[in-house]
Amino acid sequence: MKISKLPKLPGLPKPLKASKPANLFKKKRDIEDLDEKERRKPLMIAAGAFVLFAGIVVGAGWGYFSGDGAGPAMTAAKTAVKKRDPSKGPMVGMAMPHKPGAPNAFLNPPPGETAATPGEPSYARTSGDIGGRFGGRANPLGGSLNALGGPAREKGTGLIIPAVTSVTLRTIPDYRPPGTPLGPTPYARLIETKEGLPGPLPIVGKDGTKPWQAYARPYKAEEPGLRVAIVITGLGLSRAATMSAINKLPPQVTLALAPYAKDLGDWLVRSRLVGHEVMVTLPMESERFPIHDAGPYSLNTSLKVEDNIKRLELVLSQFSGYFGVATVMGSRFGASVKLLKPVLEVLKARGLMLLVTGPQKDLLAPKIAARIGLPRAVSDLTIDDEPSRSEIETKLMRLEEIIRENKFAVAVARPYPVTIARLAAWTKKLEGKKITLVPVSALATKQTLEQ
Repeated sequence: MKISKLPKLPGLPKPLKASKPANLFKKKRDIEDLDEKERRKPLMIAAGAFVLFAGIVVGAGWGYFSGDGAGPAMTAAKTAVKKRDPSKGPMVGMAMPHKPGAPNAFLNPPPGETAATPGEPSYARTSGDIGGRFGGRANPLGGSLNALGGPAREKGTGLIIPAVTSVTLRTIPDYRPPGTPLGPTPYARLIETKEGLPGPLPIVGKDGTKPWQAYARPYKAEEPGLRVAIVITGLGLSRAATMSAINKLPPQVTLALAPYAKDLGDWLVRSRLVGHEVMVTLPMESERFPIHDAGPYSLNTSLKVEDNIKRLELVLSQFSGYFGVATVMGSRFGASVKLLKPVLEVLKARGLMLLVTGPQKDLLAPKIAARIGLPRAVSDLTIDDEPSRSEIETKLMRLEEIIRENKFAVAVARPYPVTIARLAAWTKKLEGKKITLVPVSALATKQTLEQ
């Protein structure tokens, strides 16, 4: 039977033509290669993401730890400060000691000078006449935080900013009852104005009244007995620390305000309202600058006598109503008779008292002050060189020994929370030990010094 050709129906696909074996193998390989690429694609994406993430982490870490101020860490910090919500309060930054060997813009030598020999201390240079109220020559490092640029030479060296807030001091009770307020200041007859200065300067009145006598806390001793004076320095820079010193310590404690602080007139009024007499600290150049930096107002051995007097007047004109000045640092400046004596003579001419602290007590300031008749006192020790409770307790026991040996003593301290707490507790026990707490002005010229 003969089979006829089937008719072609519309809509049906054309029949497949037979392929050669070689073409079939080629198409099979193409399909297998495509499947392999599809399987490897997720792995390639994951590997690329990992490499990108690792690069970001390594780059950020290098910028943070390299010590380069222009790195990503500083950029991120600036961005964070700009975006910070003002309602959360100010941001506090902790300054870290500079890593030896790491690049640091603060230590670049001025043009025409070479860097210090490796292994030797690199002290700051001075360059550029600036004149004006500061006088002398500009400091290329500038500012009072130059310790950031100093390489750490020993354990613990660097800039230390204690975290002081009102919460830290909340458990310390205020002194009760508060002291009798001291009179309003300044007296018009005891000040003079000078062009170019932020405020008036103290002077001796035409009737012979001296500021150190007029502004000191009154003290009349019924009998000599054992006496001790405590001076808290560096106040005004931290509101919480300053308020605690004013309100939590007895009114006989003398307070010394830093010339770099803001609202100094306000701090003076607050202090005198509860009975504290007030001094201003006088910064002087340290031989370990810039690791120990007294700041841009400091008296400096690279300046001429007249320029140091300008800086002295700048410090003295920051506010009015204080009775004297307390030295800060000065291990280098205090070793120069030529520079130091004119400064002390100006303090005497303006009727102020001098408190010599720290390394100055073993140098020339006390001797020169005694020779020229400048009212002065010298600190016997610093209570919180190491601000720990055990060390402060040890220093207070040593202070009591000095009091019993010399009949009186002067001690200085800083407004650390532990210092405020220990002094508040210690001063309450003085009456039982038959020791009288007095303002430092009451011990002016009482100490016997070698001429």
